[in-house]
Amino acid sequence: MRNAKVLKFPVCEKVFHNINLLSWTVLIVTGCLAYFKLIGEASAAIVMDIHIVAAVVSTANFFGFAIINYDRFILLLKNLTTWDKDTLGWFKNMGGYPKKLFGINFGPEKVAPQGRFNAGQKLLYPVFITAIFALIVSGWLLYALTPALGKQVVTVLFYFHVWGSIVVTALVVFGHAPMALMNFGDFKAMFGKGEGYVSLEEAKQSAPKWVENDLIKIENEGGIKGG
Repeated sequence: MRNAKVLKFPVCEKVFHNINLLSWTVLIVTGCLAYFKLIGEASAAIVMDIHIVAAVVSTANFFGFAIINYDRFILLLKNLTTWDKDTLGWFKNMGGYPKKLFGINFGPEKVAPQGRFNAGQKLLYPVFITAIFALIVSGWLLYALTPALGKQVVTVLFYFHVWGSIVVTALVVFGHAPMALMNFGDFKAMFGKGEGYVSLEEAKQSAPKWVENDLIKIENEGGIKGG
C-alpha cells in the first residue's frame, strides 16, 4: 500500500477546471482592458469579440459539466455542503495555515480531520460556483437584452458583472491559488496528464475522512478510486 494512489480528480473534473481557468483568464483580461480603457477604440472592439468567444466557451463548459457529468456535479455539491463538527473544528486553527504560511502558532496543533474538501474550501468553492453562474447570466443579459431591460437594471447588472468578476479573481489569486500551491500533490494531480491521482499517504493526511468513507479499492487497476 506504500505506493497506492488515490483518484482525486477524474478527467471530467480536470477538463472542467482547466477550461474554466483558461476561459476565465481570457474574460478577466479582455474585460479589464475594455472597462479601464487600456486600449484604443478599434482594439477594444476586437477585444470584446474575443471576450464573447471566451464567454461562449465558459458557458458551454459550466453547463456541459453540470449536465453531462450530472452525477459528479451532484457529488461535488454534496461534498461541499456536508458540514459536521470536524468541519467546524477546522476553524480552531484555520487548517494549520497560519503556522504553515507565517509561522504563527494559532489554535490546536492538530487539524480536525476533513473530508475531500476542508472547511475553507467549503466556504470558498460555493462562492465560485454561484459567482460563475451569476456572471454568466448577467453577461448574457447585457449582451442580448440591454434594450429591453431599462437603464437602471442595465447599470446594476453591468457593475455587478465587472466588479463581481474582479472580486472573484482576487479571491482566486490571493486565496485559492496559494492554497493550491501549498498542496502541491493536488496541484500536480490537477494539471498533470491523464487522471489526477495523489498518493494515499497524502490523502490520509489532508482528507482522512474522505479516505475512510468514500474510497473504493479497484484491484485490477492497482490503485484506489475516490468519490
